[in-house]
Amino acid sequence: MRAENASPRVCGMFYKATVQSILLFGSETWNLSPVSLKSLEGFHIRAAWRMAGKRPQKRQDGKWTYPNSAAVLDKVGLKTIAHYIGIRRQHIASLIVNKPIFQSCVDGVRRRGSGVRQFWWAQSMDLETARAARIAGPVVVSDDEEE
Repeated sequence: MRAENASPRVCGMFYKATVQSILLFGSETWNLSPVSLKSLEGFHIRAAWRMAGKRPQKRQDGKWTYPNSAAVLDKVGLKTIAHYIGIRRQHIASLIVNKPIFQSCVDGVRRRGSGVRQFWWAQSMDLETARAARIAGPVVVSDDEEE
């Protein structure tokens, strides 16, 4: 896109529509370790550097200088990967929070011999906010809104 002289914002929109939709497919159910999240963020930042036309540069003394990540993300109209994953998780939470099976899971008692680990409790979702949003009516979540 940069070879076609598209603006950084247009590149960012194209990236979100094509690359990021595939990259984060199913991420609302992932149990991400800090290392995995850091790898995704690294890819995301490097892609933003390319879209903004900014690259790390090697100084004369051999040290590297890196562009400010927040400024680059702002220039291309993106937020962090953690932000986008959070939006996806909140969307899923708002869909399941009022389902009868969800309440059965919350109220359920672990049977003897069953697994102790419940990965879905480890997901970063605000279920009370999702429950309140479902009661209030449909809410359109936009990634352009500031939290």
